[in-house]
Amino acid sequence: MSMYRSYLLKNQFWAKKGNEKSENEKEKIFIKHDSEIGGIYAIINAEHKGVKIVVNGEDHWFNNFDKLDNFLSSLRQNENAFMKILRRKNMSGQLRRLEI
Repeated sequence: MSMYRSYLLKNQFWAKKGNEKSENEKEKIFIKHDSEIGGIYAIINAEHKGVKIVVNGEDHWFNNFDKLDNFLSSLRQNENAFMKILRRKNMSGQLRRLEI
């Protein structure tokens, strides 16, 4: 379980408050919020030796780090084109205001 825990913490997931005091030692819940996707939940299950990722109400089960890493990176790549334009305009505006 600790390998998945450290992997999720490295990828900016945060442990749900009360995970340490939980009576249910079999499941640990981690949360990440993305501006385009919304909430991403990761549930580490000690019984099944894997992690369940919940995105947009869909469950995805992983017991392989490579597949989990590919899935999380594909979520980042499926960014909305409109959001890319807004981010670029915002960054451009900020750079123009710099006194160089």
